Amino acid sequence: MEPVVEGPSPMVEDVSPQTPAPMDIDVVSVTDHEAFAAKHLSDMGEEVEDFTVFTWPLKDYRRLDKKQLSPEFSCGGHKWNILLFPMGNSNGQANDMVSVYLNYGDQKASEGWHVCAQFALAISNPGDPTVYIQSQAHHRFTNEEQDWGFTRFVELRKLFSVSEGRPKPIIEEDETVITAFVRVLKDPTGVLWHNFHNYDSKKETGHVGLKNQGATCYMNSLLQSLFLTNSFRKAVYQIPTEDDTIDTVPLALQRVFYHLQTSDQSVGTTELTKSFGWKGFDSFLQHDVQEFNRVLMDKLEAKMKGTESDGEIKRLFSGKYKSYVKCIDIDFESARSEEFYDIQLNVKGLKGLEDSFKDYIQVETLEGENKYNAEGFGLQDAKKGVIFESFPPVLHLQLKRFEYDFQRDQNVKINDRYEFPLEIDLGDYLDEKADRSQPHIYKLHGVLVHSGDVHGGHYFVLIKPSATHRWLRFDDDRVVPVTDREVLEDNFGGESLNLLPNGQPHPAPKPAVKQTALKRFTNAYMLVYVRESQVNEILSPISTEQVPEHLRTRLERERRDAEQRRRERDEQHLYLTTKVITNETFTKHQGFDLATFDDRTANQVDIPSYRVPKSQTFLDFRAMVAKECKIPAENIRLWVLVNRQNKTVRPDAPISDQDPTMTMETVRDKMASRQQDLKLYLEYIDPVTRAQWTTNHGNEPPIMVFVKHFDVAHQTLAGVGHFYVHKHMKVSDLATMINERLRFPPTTALKIYEEIKPNMIEQMKMKATFLQSEIQDGDIVCFQVEMGEKETQDLDKQGMFTTPSQFYDFFLNRVVVIFKPKYEDPEPKPEFDLVLSKKMTYEQMANKVGEYLKHDPLKLRFTQPNGQTGLPKAIVKRQNNHTVAELIQPSYMSATSNLLFYELLDVSIIELETKKSLKITWVGVHNKEEGSHSFLLPKNTTMSEVAETHLRKNVKLTPEGSNLIRVFEVAHGRSQKPFSGSEVVRDVHDSTELFAEEIPVDEAQADDDVRIVPVYHFNKEPSRAHGVPFKFVLLPDEKFADTKKRLQVRTGMNDKDFAKVKFNLVQNAMYQKPAPIADDDVLFVHKWVDDDFLGLDHLDKRVRQAEKAVFIR
Repeated sequence: MEPVVEGPSPMVEDVSPQTPAPMDIDVVSVTDHEAFAAKHLSDMGEEVEDFTVFTWPLKDYRRLDKKQLSPEFSCGGHKWNILLFPMGNSNGQANDMVSVYLNYGDQKASEGWHVCAQFALAISNPGDPTVYIQSQAHHRFTNEEQDWGFTRFVELRKLFSVSEGRPKPIIEEDETVITAFVRVLKDPTGVLWHNFHNYDSKKETGHVGLKNQGATCYMNSLLQSLFLTNSFRKAVYQIPTEDDTIDTVPLALQRVFYHLQTSDQSVGTTELTKSFGWKGFDSFLQHDVQEFNRVLMDKLEAKMKGTESDGEIKRLFSGKYKSYVKCIDIDFESARSEEFYDIQLNVKGLKGLEDSFKDYIQVETLEGENKYNAEGFGLQDAKKGVIFESFPPVLHLQLKRFEYDFQRDQNVKINDRYEFPLEIDLGDYLDEKADRSQPHIYKLHGVLVHSGDVHGGHYFVLIKPSATHRWLRFDDDRVVPVTDREVLEDNFGGESLNLLPNGQPHPAPKPAVKQTALKRFTNAYMLVYVRESQVNEILSPISTEQVPEHLRTRLERERRDAEQRRRERDEQHLYLTTKVITNETFTKHQGFDLATFDDRTANQVDIPSYRVPKSQTFLDFRAMVAKECKIPAENIRLWVLVNRQNKTVRPDAPISDQDPTMTMETVRDKMASRQQDLKLYLEYIDPVTRAQWTTNHGNEPPIMVFVKHFDVAHQTLAGVGHFYVHKHMKVSDLATMINERLRFPPTTALKIYEEIKPNMIEQMKMKATFLQSEIQDGDIVCFQVEMGEKETQDLDKQGMFTTPSQFYDFFLNRVVVIFKPKYEDPEPKPEFDLVLSKKMTYEQMANKVGEYLKHDPLKLRFTQPNGQTGLPKAIVKRQNNHTVAELIQPSYMSATSNLLFYELLDVSIIELETKKSLKITWVGVHNKEEGSHSFLLPKNTTMSEVAETHLRKNVKLTPEGSNLIRVFEVAHGRSQKPFSGSEVVRDVHDSTELFAEEIPVDEAQADDDVRIVPVYHFNKEPSRAHGVPFKFVLLPDEKFADTKKRLQVRTGMNDKDFAKVKFNLVQNAMYQKPAPIADDDVLFVHKWVDDDFLGLDHLDKRVRQAEKAVFIR
């Protein structure tokens, strides 16, 4: 076989022709095996099983065959040799390079074998082993890749010349030596350097992974951890879901767990996330694992109430801790016990898990000014702390790797080194009164790992499924064995220590070698420990037979159905989908043509559909259809429907039964070559009717015409069937035949129309012949019973269709509109769709929606979506000249969305449109957001009336205050823009954010001797404004040290927060740096202009809008 090509590693000497290599000061000889290996074979961090050096002297180099194989040598119990192409293995290229490879020589190796080897290949001068060229590599040798090495090892000419600092040529007197240094490394996991092509997780580990939907690796990690907490899995299986007809969260989770237990392939989670109520985008958001775990557990606990699993989550995961304050000098203690389902432990500044627990229960002494006020005993010295009262069988520890850094005003990830053991005794952290009948020794069961930074990354989990099982890494859809080092050291974080496989550090390097420590961003963020005394119970294996029978039966049926669908997809190219329209389906059809095939706006009639082998003969197919319809095969003809140029689908010609070998694929290719599937019409030929036709018309073939009845009273358009007419018959003859078949009185007057195409429905002349009317096989006509003028007018007034043309126009303009609730209410509103006409007015649409929701249409309000985001955007005005077409496609630039949001209002939209909604945030007198107030007011209400008549009733003013209210908006985040009071609500823009405050007394009473200036909050940069700006009174001759005291009162800040504020004079904030203000400065004397502000530089400590919260419905 041709060798696998592996690019050469960097050589001792640079063999490129452009740059001569400097002499190597630290010269070693190829014959000094230990020194050579130490220099050229770097430590891979893996344990060495065997090390062998093989020397292969070569003579008459120029006369060697194109391909040379060295004698065999052994290393690690395997046979090896060197594969040499003396003049290059160039595959047709110029032979200017030497190619050399390490070759696995044991041809009797069993299937599935592999060997991991690190090696160096050196070509040296036969008389001076210090003159050589070498390259090194490492490889996993397998049956597919039995050789590995260097196709472009060295340019051939350089072996024969003295160059690049070498005192002698490599090949001298046509002789040279090739030496192989081979280390066979131990592979305890079996996956060292595995390329994972065709890797089978189930075969190698007994477990399968979970598919990643986009960013669900965090969820996959937790689900695998919960699945392999076997007692939890058993509790989930016990939740009764027999009566669940849709995917509830318990049923979807049961499905995931069952497939993880029984499947040979990785398992999908799409159905599970759908049961959470997540949309597609939610699968691309990474959530906090702890939050996700808590929400999921809450949902499952609620579902377990009153079932066999009731209380199981609490039994497995819940412990107790006690918060206490205990007096030192007297016998008094105040304590409160609380349950926990996980423990959050500090990481920053702590060495490892033991330190975190000590930190958690650290005792604080309350003394001096911080004494504890003990009820009945006054101020006392006391000790304050937390102590654990019990630990659960399964302990979830959340490591606080992610924290908010107030100095940097952002979240950060703590990558510091943090150690955790395989076993820990938690007895030291228990209250002295705790139950100690069983030891509190815990074994590490799972390590959830995050690789990346605060902005994102990847999650995986390491789990030891049982006490005797090896550790496994569950990384989405792949499961691989790992070593203890990969579980512990690799996930401690901090700087890489490059330890030996036994956990010991490498010997100190030579002084000349500079080592750089690498910061690691892959580390543990959640640990799972299981109590040693309960390991066998918690991790007890669960057999398939232990899964409830109803669940097994249901999930196995689903699996068989899915497998059947997969097989059908795989074999689809061998089959042809054939749909057969019958007279029965035609009579139920409402719409154009004989049937609707892919129009979502119509209620489709179920058309018999057959999955037919392409190789099946037409006669066999016809016989099968005839048998199903219980009709003799000779009495039916099957017509092929084709797409006509006028966009209609009509029967074109019957399929001939003369060729018994004709296949269904041939029928499709010859008669409907442009169609993927076959559409057929089944014509039943009554022997009596055939005989009558022959008697009346001889062998002249009839025209088969399809007839529909437009029933004005019922507002329906239904098929009647097909009729046979002669080309010389008149249209009025067809009217007679219709009356006879439908048993109408013979004198019933009919109007007949031809359905030419969707927008062309033309009335036919009753005296014209079918030849004159250009009627052919497969054409469709429609009739209605003639009505009087008064009856027509009455129906028109009721908004009913009175002609087939009008009814067909409705079909042409019908559209499915999706209606979604605008807001997510605690009581969810339905999402639904309605078939409407694009020509419907706003009023007609509102009536239809109101009828569906059983809600007054005048108390409905609709909102159009944003074309790009799909989120609510523009509220629809109630105008009767608006049509549905305009509402779902508001402008020629935007695409049709067919989506409208709706709200259920408490007031009529007529009243709402004469009023305006206002929302005002109240900041009181201390510049703090205390709450918001909403009002629905007549549009001519003045802002003065808003403040005095409406807002004043809803806010609390200070008893000694000014009793004055100011309503304002914020300009650029830096200044107030007050309303004078005369403005009317109508003129306030919908996007304006309104605030109101109580005017401070000193401002209300200010005279000409004081100055009122604008003040705003920012963080570091003047452009990063936050909070609500306010006005402040400056007094003459007042030093800023005194001004600050009044500022603290005005802002209501406590001493601790106020001490962190930096005060600046901000002038022309966009272009000048803020000027710090000293305590001796007098701000009053500054020449204030419009763009000058007093700036308060401090952190924005308001609650931020966090990442989207985990939601499970």
